[in-house]
Amino acid sequence: MTREAIFISHATPEDNDFVRWLGSKLELIGYKVWYDLARLKGGDYFWDKIETAIRNDSFRFVAVVSKVALGKQGVKDEWALAGTIERSVPGFVIPVRIDDISFADVPIALHRKNLVDFTGGWHKGLAALVDSLEEAAAPKAQCADPVLARHWLPEFKDGSIVRTDAKETLDSTWLSIRSLPPAIETARILGKDREIKVTEQNRKLPWFEHEDRIVGFAKGVDLVSLMAKSVMLKAANAADTSTFIKEGSTLGDKQVPWWEARKRVGNLVRQAWELTMEAKGFASVYQSGGRRVFYATPELTGGRGKFVRYEDFDGKKRIKALNGKSERREACWAYGVGIVTSFDEPWRVELRHAVIFTDDDGKPIEDALKAHRLRRGFCKSWWNEQWRTLMRAFLWLASEGEAELVLPVGSGRSIVLGSTPIQFDAPCGLSDVAKVVDADPVDEIDDEEAGLEENGEAEGVQ
Repeated sequence: MTREAIFISHATPEDNDFVRWLGSKLELIGYKVWYDLARLKGGDYFWDKIETAIRNDSFRFVAVVSKVALGKQGVKDEWALAGTIERSVPGFVIPVRIDDISFADVPIALHRKNLVDFTGGWHKGLAALVDSLEEAAAPKAQCADPVLARHWLPEFKDGSIVRTDAKETLDSTWLSIRSLPPAIETARILGKDREIKVTEQNRKLPWFEHEDRIVGFAKGVDLVSLMAKSVMLKAANAADTSTFIKEGSTLGDKQVPWWEARKRVGNLVRQAWELTMEAKGFASVYQSGGRRVFYATPELTGGRGKFVRYEDFDGKKRIKALNGKSERREACWAYGVGIVTSFDEPWRVELRHAVIFTDDDGKPIEDALKAHRLRRGFCKSWWNEQWRTLMRAFLWLASEGEAELVLPVGSGRSIVLGSTPIQFDAPCGLSDVAKVVDADPVDEIDDEEAGLEENGEAEGVQ
C-alpha cells in the first residue's frame, strides 16, 4: 500500500473556496491532493471512496477547522477515522484553522496538536503547512505540471465571464506628461524671512519654498514680481528640469536628491492643475486625505443633468451627464477627479475618481458619514464603463475638445498633458459582451443627431 496523497477534510460547501485555493497551491508545488469535490464522480458511494482514500491512499490528513466544520457530522466522521489511523501513522493529522473559532472549541483530538493558523494570511499558513509536509518527507513530483491543477477551477455557469484570446484595448486613468518647462528656476530670499505665507496674490503661479529660495517653473524675474508683496527676492540659479527629476540637483546650498526632486516637481504640477481647473470654472472640495477634487458644476455644464458631448476612444461622438440629482436620496451629485503625479515611466498624471454630493444650492454635504452612505448607495451599480465614460467626458470638457490640456506656469511656459487617457493593449480579454447598465445615460450619437445632443437632458436619477 502506497500512501501518496494529501487528504483535505472540510465543510462543504461553506469552506470550498479555501480548499480550492489550498488544493491548487499544493498540487502546483507537486503534491497529490484528494478532497471530495475533486475526486468523487457521479454515482460513487461517497463514504466508501472517502474511507478508502483516508485509510489507504493518504500520507497526511489536513483537517480544515472552522466554526462551520464543527457542526458537520460528515467532517466529524472523517476526523474520527483519521484519529484511529494516526495511532499507526504518527503525525498523520495536520489541523489547520481558517477562521476565528476559539481554540477552546476545537475537539480535544485536534486541540492537543499544533494547529497551522491561516487566519493571519493564507500565504503564511500555506508556508507553515508546506514546512510540515517537507519535514515529513511527503511524496511529491519533482516537476509539477500546472495542467494537473486545472480541476480545482470552479465550474463555470452559462454566460459566465471567462478569459478569451481576443486582444483588448484598455483605457487607463493616466494622462501623459507630454512636456514640462525647460528649467526649474529660483529666486533667493533677501533677508531672514522664512515659511512665506500663500496669499491670493502670490498663488497665481506654482511655487514652493526651499531653504532660502522660492522655486518655480516661471523665470526668476517673474518669481520676484509674483512675490513682491510677500517677500523681497533676487533672481538666482536654475536647474534643467529633466536632469532635476532624474538625478536631482542643487537649488540652494544643499543637493536635492532625485526622490525629493520628483516630489517637488509633482507639487508644481499639482498647483498648475489646480490653478487651471479654477480658471476653467470647475468647483473643488478637499477629501479627508487632503487631496483636492475638482468637479463639474451645473453652471459649467449648462444646467444640472445637462449632457456634455465628447468623443470616445473609437472616434464616435457620445453624450454624458457629469452631474444630476437623485430625488430618492434628496441629494445632487457631480463627477470629479483628483490627481497624483508620477515620474516613473511613463511620466504621467494619475486621475482619482470621485463623486461629490451637494444640496440644491451646490454646497457640498459636510456630514462625512452621510456623504459616505450616499456614495455607497448611489454608486454601487457603477462599473468600469460608467467611470470610464465619466472620465472621458470630464477630460473633454476640461480640454475643450483639444488633444492637449495646457497648464500655464508663468513666463509664457506651460505643462502640457495629453487630454485623453493612455491606453494599453492587452494580449487577451474577457468574454464580457453584456451591455453595461449605467445609473446615468451614456448615449451614442451621429453627426446628424447633433440637435438631439444639444437638446438632450439627463436627470441622472437613481
